[in-house]
Amino acid sequence: MIPQAGGGRWKAAGALLLAVLALLLAAAPFLLTGFWVRLLTYIFMFSVLSSALNIIAGFTGYAAFGNMVFFGLGAYTTAVLMSKARLGFVPAFLGSALVAGITAVLLGLLLLRLKGHYFALGTLGAAEAVKYLIENLTGLTGGGQGLTVPPLRGRPATVNTFFYFLMLLLLVVILLVVWRLSRNRLGYALKAIRANEEAAGVMGIDTTRYKITAWVLSALFTGVTGSIYAYWFTYIDAPTVFDVMWVVKMFVIILIGGAGTVFGPVIGAFILETISELVWSRFLNLHLGILGLIIILVVLFMPRGIISLVTQGKSLLSLAHRRRPPGRQPQGRPRGEDGQ
Repeated sequence: MIPQAGGGRWKAAGALLLAVLALLLAAAPFLLTGFWVRLLTYIFMFSVLSSALNIIAGFTGYAAFGNMVFFGLGAYTTAVLMSKARLGFVPAFLGSALVAGITAVLLGLLLLRLKGHYFALGTLGAAEAVKYLIENLTGLTGGGQGLTVPPLRGRPATVNTFFYFLMLLLLVVILLVVWRLSRNRLGYALKAIRANEEAAGVMGIDTTRYKITAWVLSALFTGVTGSIYAYWFTYIDAPTVFDVMWVVKMFVIILIGGAGTVFGPVIGAFILETISELVWSRFLNLHLGILGLIIILVVLFMPRGIISLVTQGKSLLSLAHRRRPPGRQPQGRPRGEDGQ
C-alpha cells in the first residue's frame, strides 16, 4: 500500500503544479512587460519546434538536421497566401500545414531509407535545395528581398498577447500529442525502431510507415510554427527561415531537457532561451562559443538530460520512503521476557 500512497502523492503534486503553472501562464501577459511576454513567446515557439523535432529525432532516433525545411515552407506558404493571394491567416495556416505534410511524405519516401549521418546529410541537402528554389522563384517569393506579410492590426500590447496565447495553445496541443504518442502503439514502435530497427522489422513492425508517420507529425507542427512566425514578424527571407543554426539550437534544447521525453524540450527551451536573452545579448561575439560549451557540459554531465535527473531523484525519494520504518519501536524490554 505504501508505493500506491507515494504514487498518489506524486500525482497530486503534479496536478497541483500544473494548475498553478496554468494560472501563471494565463496571467503572465497582463502582468509582465512586453519584453518578458515576447521572451515567453520565443520559449513557447522553440518548445514547439524542439518537441516536433523530438518526435523524429528523440523517439525514432533519426537526426533530421534539415527539419527547418518545414519551418521555411510553412512561413513562405503563409506569406505568399496572405500577401499575394490576399487570404486570411486561418486558411494560410492550414495551407502551411498541408504543404509541410505533403513535403514530409515525399522526402520521407526518399530519405528515410538512409540511416545515421547519411540521413542527417540527406535532410540538410534537401533543405538547401528547397532554400535555393525559394530564392530563385523571385516572382512568387520575392527572391533575395523576401516577403512582407500583412500585419495583425491592434495595439502592440494586444498583438503581443495574441501571439503569446497562439503559441502557447500550439505548445499545449503538441505536448498532448507527444504525451499520447509516448503511451500508444505508435510511440512503442518508434522506440523499438530507435533501439534496433532491424529487430523491429523482424518483429513485424512496418518501420517505413511508422517513420514516415513520425516525420509527418514533426513536419506539421514545424510548418504551422513557421506560419505563426511569418504572421508574427511580418517579414521573412530564405536565409533566416531556412537557417540551420535553428536546428542546432533545437538539438541542444533536446539534449538539455532529455531526448524522447514529453517535457524535456520545454525545460531545455526555457533554459537556453533565457540564457540567450539575458546573457548572450551582452556577449554577442561569444554566442557560438557559449553554445558549444553548453553542448560539451550537457554531454559530459547530463547525457540523458535534466528530465533523467528528475526521474532519478523521484525514484530515490520513493525508495527512501519505502525503506522508512513504519513507526518507532517502544523502548525497554518487550512483554513476555523475564522480569515482567
